[in-house]
Amino acid sequence: MRYIDKKYRKPFLLAGFVSMLMCGVSDCLMSFMGDGGEYIVDGMMSMNIKEVPLWYYSISFVIGIFASAGYFLGTSSICSHVSDRLDGKPSKAYKAYSFGTMMMSLGIFGIHSICALALMNIRAAVISGLSAESIKEHFVPAAIYPFIAGTTWQTTADIISGTAFIILICNGVINVRKAWMSIGPLCFFVICQALGRGLTAFTGEPIFRHIFAGGESWGIAFMMLAVWSVSDKK
Repeated sequence: MRYIDKKYRKPFLLAGFVSMLMCGVSDCLMSFMGDGGEYIVDGMMSMNIKEVPLWYYSISFVIGIFASAGYFLGTSSICSHVSDRLDGKPSKAYKAYSFGTMMMSLGIFGIHSICALALMNIRAAVISGLSAESIKEHFVPAAIYPFIAGTTWQTTADIISGTAFIILICNGVINVRKAWMSIGPLCFFVICQALGRGLTAFTGEPIFRHIFAGGESWGIAFMMLAVWSVSDKK
């Protein structure tokens, strides 16, 4: 990661915080893949995807561009803060965090563009009148394999950087309260997933699954906010 001078860290971290909050909104929009009806693409999308407004996916695509830039600036600032705290002697946790965030920087726009374009294509196929069988045969392979590759890349990056973030806090390298771990990328993702599924099961309303779909991105946003609060300290 590029070293960021102290005078730029707070604005860069704030930019990362805002962009990842918006990225969470993008995740929520892309979670709308049609509810009910006949399901396709391994049960992830339904033929009712034609009822989802196209702008959901268009906005998600655009947000992915800004989120990727904001994430890079924010995590570069975090790495610089950690490097200073370690006096330029990188620990294993720092190396893991730097590697994981670099993976994520390369992948955020990639996964958003892959998902948004796949959803747009499937939606267009449904609107054009193609049957579920035709879509499965002609559209699914082109949509699902890039989606699987992108999701695997992002999940791996999330696990590496999220775990390293927790270790860096526990070791006192990121000098914030340990309570920040609970709203970091890994923990907040689990919390939001539990809330979304629990409230959906309790109320029978799928809207809660969509509302809490941005947990991972929001956790990254709070991670940046945590470091923002101490970025001007030794």
